[in-house]
Amino acid sequence: MLLRLDQISKRHAGPRGPRVALEGVSLQVDRGQIVGIYGASGAGKSSLLRIAAGMLMPDSGDVIYDGRRLCELPGRERVRLRRREIACVWERCEESRLRVIDHVAMPLLIDRVEHRTAQRRAKEALLACEVDHLAPVELDQLSEGERQRVTIARALVIEPRLLLADSPASRLSIVEQEAIISLLRALSHEANVAVLIAERDAQALIGADTVLCLSEGRLIQAPAEREGNVVALPLRPRRASSRR
Repeated sequence: MLLRLDQISKRHAGPRGPRVALEGVSLQVDRGQIVGIYGASGAGKSSLLRIAAGMLMPDSGDVIYDGRRLCELPGRERVRLRRREIACVWERCEESRLRVIDHVAMPLLIDRVEHRTAQRRAKEALLACEVDHLAPVELDQLSEGERQRVTIARALVIEPRLLLADSPASRLSIVEQEAIISLLRALSHEANVAVLIAERDAQALIGADTVLCLSEGRLIQAPAEREGNVVALPLRPRRASSRR
């Protein structure tokens, strides 16, 4: 397994005392697999993804990435992993007058990749997300669906081994949700990337290889046919790639 979370617990400070964010959560994701987690706002999804990325430390439990315990790595090493191996997609893409191509290339430039190489890889990432025609367009001119694809392209430009996505389809229509999950599934399988997605609605995760339910910080038995904590949602058949 590329990523394994073992009995992760986390509490956040609140006005009425510590609040449970996660309680004994365990899951695993392998390369070429897309795992989805759904739950209401406040269920602990964002905390789980930030812990998986090494951005937030759990109170107890282990995060194992490629055989290494993230909690034992120095902070600079965890930052290096997020620059080169662990990509994150957050719910909202920034709005600015920056060109799409420059926005997508930015993670490489920050990591001191040569400008021409960064631009070339940004174009390849945009092509993979089927928005290469938007390269010269400014971010604030994009639709919600276009903006989310550009955000995914920016995450993919580092050629990650693990992709973590927090509500990538929550602001989109049902048709756009299906398009985003199909895109992520194709990228996961074709590029052999491990993908962990969190969404509010299970419907937005149809097409994932595995779907889990998170409620009040715990993986729970969901109201659907299941094996353990895995919800048996119908899977969208894999489409042949149109990119060659």
